Amino acid sequence: MGEKIVNVELISDYDGVSDRFNLGVRFSIKPGWYIYWKNPGDAGLAPSVELNLPSSLKAGNILFPLPQKIDHENVISYGYFNEVVLIIPVEVTSRDKFKIENLVKAKVSWVVCSESCVPGRASVQLKVIKANNQWRSKIEKYAKMLPQPFEKSGLKIESLKVERKGKSDIVRVKFGGSLATKIVDFYPEQMDKFLIDFKSIKVKDGILEVSVTPTSQGDRVNFLSGVLVLNGKGYEVKLDLTKTN
Repeated sequence: MGEKIVNVELISDYDGVSDRFNLGVRFSIKPGWYIYWKNPGDAGLAPSVELNLPSSLKAGNILFPLPQKIDHENVISYGYFNEVVLIIPVEVTSRDKFKIENLVKAKVSWVVCSESCVPGRASVQLKVIKANNQWRSKIEKYAKMLPQPFEKSGLKIESLKVERKGKSDIVRVKFGGSLATKIVDFYPEQMDKFLIDFKSIKVKDGILEVSVTPTSQGDRVNFLSGVLVLNGKGYEVKLDLTKTN
């Protein structure tokens, strides 16, 4: 089972005084195997984290570092080899309660793949006290790998076009800016009611092209979001396709 291939632990970067800190779900993965990003691609399943927090804490959404694109016999996936830390922002809502109630529990499940895929699950817990330097540096490392807002990329959107081809919509986006030609890939978010042809994703000379097929006849794609990969970093982009030109 996946528990023999992946080890999971909870860590934090809590400094002992702040009302905001990060929990980290650290996956240590045996060489040659990988787990998935929030959009696994053509196959697979994203990791699931079910937190059980004391009343003194409130958690935000799980944040996924920039993954690696995996092309396995023309099946496109997005995931992580060796190690990854998923980051969860946490707020202390009651300092007095937190002094007593500081035990965090989590049920974690995942699918890990190589030539074959196996599921795994684990129950982990952490007593949140001042974190050691190793944990803090580990979270800092993966926090730097989180996709940044599009505005920080130095790019701009010059044009959006959607063309119907057969049963699919072909989305073309032209980006401008001095770094537009440095865009190397686009990792899409999952879409309700639409299937993304991951093999169709092309980026060349600042122009992105993606083929999207509706699962219900007559639907047209009107929104596309994902992560642009530029100079080894990720930038989140949200495209309103109703404003095509």
